[in-house]
Amino acid sequence: MQRVFDGARFGQPCYAFEEVTSTMDVAHELAQQGAPEGTCVWAARQRQGRGRLGRTWESPEGGAYFSLILRPARAPQEIPQLSLVAGLSAAEAIREVTGLSPSIRWPNDLLLEERKVAGILIEAKDGAAVLGVGINVAAHPDALPDTATSLAACGAACDPYDLAARLCRRLEGWYDHWGAHGFAPIREALRPWVSHFGEVVRVTLGTDQEVEGQALDVDEAGRLLLRLESGAIRPCEVGEVRFLR
Repeated sequence: MQRVFDGARFGQPCYAFEEVTSTMDVAHELAQQGAPEGTCVWAARQRQGRGRLGRTWESPEGGAYFSLILRPARAPQEIPQLSLVAGLSAAEAIREVTGLSPSIRWPNDLLLEERKVAGILIEAKDGAAVLGVGINVAAHPDALPDTATSLAACGAACDPYDLAARLCRRLEGWYDHWGAHGFAPIREALRPWVSHFGEVVRVTLGTDQEVEGQALDVDEAGRLLLRLESGAIRPCEVGEVRFLR
């Protein structure tokens, strides 16, 4: 496994497992024990992989599933921006390795052919932020939910370890840039990858709150800006986007 992250600060050290409940759980335990920034937990399979809002992330063998321990020197309210920092890094890495160009669906999904191919999860506690990445690399569509796809299903074959290594190297650069300069440079680089600017979308903000509007942009804080039917501009700090077509 060391060859995968050779030369990368992120991914050193790397704890690799054939199977775990969740790489996030193992990474949180290591973070509490003082593991350094960049520590990676990798698994060929997860029994209880998870996404945002308590959802399950299906983790059949053949994917890239890993979590990184980060200790960002930014204000706590800025930590959610890491989802977009990582999403940008993942999109660039996928294009570099496969030639495919996924789109980013705010705040944490990557799509190919309008289906989810990768997801990002950020969980912060006790002074550390654990970044979880799940990429469907070689999974057959039958092993995935109807709303998901894989790189293989879209015609691209690659080594999950190589993809993870490229992602870690990309993430190092953008993470350091974010740490030094804030979200502004991420915002500029991110815009061409976001799929739903100009689209009318519904954003679920909580268990009982939804808002509809035209997605305009991501602001300087990483919030999605919607133009409501009234003409008012509504910033969304968190939520789940669905396309209305």
